[in-house]
Amino acid sequence: MDEPVMIYLTDVFTTGMMFDTRDELLKWARNVGRENGIVVVIFRSENATARPRTKTKLIIGYERSGKYRPWKNPNLTRSTWTRKCDCPFRLRGTRSSVGDGWYFHVICGLHNHELAKKLTGRSFLGRLSQDEKNVLGDMTKNFEKPKNILMTLRDHNFESLTTIKQVYNARQAYRSSLRGSRTKMQHLLTLMERDKYVYLYRKVEGSDELRDIFWTHPEAITLVNNFHIILIMDNTYKTF
Repeated sequence: MDEPVMIYLTDVFTTGMMFDTRDELLKWARNVGRENGIVVVIFRSENATARPRTKTKLIIGYERSGKYRPWKNPNLTRSTWTRKCDCPFRLRGTRSSVGDGWYFHVICGLHNHELAKKLTGRSFLGRLSQDEKNVLGDMTKNFEKPKNILMTLRDHNFESLTTIKQVYNARQAYRSSLRGSRTKMQHLLTLMERDKYVYLYRKVEGSDELRDIFWTHPEAITLVNNFHIILIMDNTYKTF
């Protein structure tokens, strides 16, 4: 039987610093975590109330803390694999009662797992900022390949841990946001209406299933009318 892992990081997270804002405290904690092979996330955030002894505070922990919780419905089955390892590591950031500053306290510095040698591929650290999402959206509209988008993001932020898979997912999310609640075919028809395309389509008789569709740009019709002797048509036909 393997010996249990017990790694203490109390010393590296112990600080007497006073942080001006909540974001500065979080940034410091995440940077220290990255330097030591862990990803810290917000577990709980509480605001002070009118009740005595309540304070505005932030509970921070390891991304894999907690336990797997099975479905309440016993008839539903799913894989019980989980990334959770019940790590007890906890930090607390508390807003000062005499000012706007924040101070830091280690509740439990113990880790029951090995520390990561590299953090590339961690979904939390690879998330795109709003500025990065804007860059991705602009490049997607210009039909840039995902690998080029990833290279551009890394050029802008050399510490970026975003992976190519996250770029693909972000592209899909961006396209879905443009489409809204419309289906892909409804979105296609909307775009053709917007850009004044000429299109025709046929449905399977007795249903709303699309049988075939043809569309062309008005300028293409003008070219055909002007040069009608030679016509080259490049089309794709898929058989089932």
